[in-house]
Formats: sequence, C-alpha cells, structure tokens
Amino acid sequence: MKISVITATIEGGEALRRTLDSVRQQTGVDIEHVVVDGTDGPDVAATAADFEGVRVVRRARAGVYDALNCGIDNTRGDIVGLLHADDTLADAGTLARVARAFADDPDLDFVYGDIRYVSHRTHAPRRIYHADSFRPEQLRCGIYPPHPTLYIRRSTACRIGPYSVDYVNCGDYDMWIRLFAARPALKWRYLPGVMVNMPVGGMSTRYKSYI
Repeated sequence: MKISVITATIEGGEALRRTLDSVRQQTGVDIEHVVVDGTDGPDVAATAADFEGVRVVRRARAGVYDALNCGIDNTRGDIVGLLHADDTLADAGTLARVARAFADDPDLDFVYGDIRYVSHRTHAPRRIYHADSFRPEQLRCGIYPPHPTLYIRRSTACRIGPYSVDYVNCGDYDMWIRLFAARPALKWRYLPGVMVNMPVGGMSTRYKSYI
C-alpha cells in the first residue's frame, strides 16, 4: 500500500525542509511525496532536491485548493494525505499507523486524528486539538476534524470529487461536509493520537502557503 503526501507551498527554505524531513523519517510504509510549487523561482525545487524521491510539480498560483487538486492529480498512491509547508508529522510511525488502518479494513474510506499546535517561532507545543469527541452533527456549528490529519482512499477521493476552488480558506470545511454527507455513507475512523504538528500563526494557519 502506497501513501501519497501532497505539500503545496510558495516558499522553500527551512519551513519546507522541516516538512520534507518529517516525511523522510517515516518508517514501515511506501510513500510518494509530491510538492506543488507556486513560485517562479528556484527556491522550492532547490530545497526539495536535497530529499531523494520528492517530486516537484510547478503550477501557476491559483489558490490553495487548486494546488491541492493539482497534487492529487499528480499522485498515484492508494491513500492520499496533505501536509502543508512548515507542518510536520508527529513521529516516525505516523504514516505506518495510517497504512495499517486501511490495510486492516478494506472498506475504510478515510481517517483523521489529533493535531498539535506549536509555536511558529520555537515550535514549542501550545495545545492539542483532540478530535476523538467529534460527531458529524457538529458540522452544522462549524466544528470539524483537523484537516491536515485527513487521509482518504484514492477511490473515495475520486468519488467525492476535487476541492472546490470557489473558496479562499474554507474549502476544507466544504470537503468535510461532503465526506460526512455522502450517500451511501462512507466508512470513517478516528485514529487516536497526534498525527501532525502545525505552527500557530504560520503559513498553514493563515492560508499563506499557496495564496
């Protein structure tokens, strides 16, 4: 089973390097990592060149959700997940846990877990969003699981369709609604534990990674 990880960014350097390194450290799983580059310069490609197997796809800048759709179209893994620049996977076994969940249940459509918010400057832990108590009816109140922890079976992603490019910063909310409202119902699972570290006030939380 192969997991495709998509990173959309307009900046190379240390932020992207941390993201790429956290994927490189994953063990026990077959990974395809695609970086969607919305720049006209060499920074992103130069940073990615230090990481064997990372593929860069250059795309004219048209919003984060267009970039994510481009990334999905350019991957071929059985499972698809997103990891924005400066976000990192929580530990070296994160993607192996994801792969195991899908391997153990062929009918599983998507999974999600907890996210740890960290300082943008020092990367010190701030707080954890525990998604174990989430219920689909909370979507009506604007509450939904942390989007960077979503991993979805490719066949399910094709059935649900691409991210809407009509939104600036709530296309993830729209996607959660479509996932939980799908008919026939999709099978989902919460994976206990932190899956992603996300800097507070950085590129990801301000949606500046590709806009």
